[in-house]
Amino acid sequence: FREEGHFMILSQFQTPNYFLLAFLKDYQMDPARAQPLLTISLFDDFAEEKDVTLVRVDVINRGIEDDEGYNICKYLLEDYAEGEGF
Repeated sequence: FREEGHFMILSQFQTPNYFLLAFLKDYQMDPARAQPLLTISLFDDFAEEKDVTLVRVDVINRGIEDDEGYNICKYLLEDYAEGEGF
């Protein structure tokens, strides 16, 4: 979804419902100082009753565009929805 070049993202899930995502290169240089690019929060209050989970994506770092953040979130959730791989 990026017209030119590429980038690699590292995701970390934090209980109960949060993902932090950073550039892999930043994490490899210094894990303690790697700045998150975006966060993904899952709100599952209505998951059992209404079969709905709300998702919020916050682009924190201007290293990516808003549409790239949306696509990262979409693909991350699609990958985790595939229960066979995990």
